Amino acid sequence: MRITLYSVILLLVTFAGRLEAQQESHYTQFMYNKLYLNPAFAGAEGFGSFIGIYRNQWMGFEGAPVSQLVSYNTPFLSRRVGFGLLFNHDKIGIMNNWSGALSYSYDLLNRPNAMLRVGFHGSARYFQVDFADPDLVIADPNDPSILTNQSTDDIYYNVGAGLYLSINNFFFGASIPRIIENVIGFNPNSGTSTAKESRHYYVMSGFALPLSKRTTMRSSVLGKYVQHAPVDVDVNLSFEFNRRLTTGVSYRVGGDGAGDSVDFLLFGQLTRILGLGLAYDYSLSEISDNTSGSIEALLRVDLLRSSDNLKNPRFFF
Repeated sequence: MRITLYSVILLLVTFAGRLEAQQESHYTQFMYNKLYLNPAFAGAEGFGSFIGIYRNQWMGFEGAPVSQLVSYNTPFLSRRVGFGLLFNHDKIGIMNNWSGALSYSYDLLNRPNAMLRVGFHGSARYFQVDFADPDLVIADPNDPSILTNQSTDDIYYNVGAGLYLSINNFFFGASIPRIIENVIGFNPNSGTSTAKESRHYYVMSGFALPLSKRTTMRSSVLGKYVQHAPVDVDVNLSFEFNRRLTTGVSYRVGGDGAGDSVDFLLFGQLTRILGLGLAYDYSLSEISDNTSGSIEALLRVDLLRSSDNLKNPRFFF
């Protein structure tokens, strides 16, 4: 396999619209992965929950993003207080990015079927760019932004905040996972900064509508904004059957055509505590000529007690 610097740049431009704009992982199953986007979600479900995700984006494209995530969130001491822990890894071409976050949330309402949580987290991120990768082909060795035959890395710290509102079958959240705009690229050969962290703004909302005793319709929307990049919106419609099987489809606004992608989702509640989710993204943009799509697998483990009542509307989300 040959990884060209051009292919890495093309991936980032397609992914963000600008090199400095997007440094966050993208996950299609965002409705099951809210802690990654919003620290205020920690503890919101009323019980402990583990999430593991693997994502292979733009299969067949050399140097395309591959991501892994592991998270845990739970009430802490009381239902009003939430705690969360998250680890994430991305590999894009010659770049590796490891990050971790510790989250805290507090419910301002403390009502049975309603909550308004405010959350904060501290995070650390480790960046590595390996220009010594033997598969890397550099078209212009004199480019001052390239550290030829070298590997560079560093650690950056940040803080984030969010709000999460849930009333019966409805939820709404808003967050900024990383507030500090760290300079994350510096080339001593040219004496200039080459990249920085940009603030990403997230808004999510959704509702659950019971259609019968065995069928529930769910709709979720996720909006993402970062300066110098197009607004990104995911719209999902799903149907849950017998509290066991959920199927759905999402449409992602963006790209250079009729949209960025159409996504197909399937989630199965295998046991009372174990759930498995799968997603496939079919690209609608010009990059579809070079990829067979993106896949994502999710594993969820809920640490439920016998007294936890999953029929309570607060557990719809």
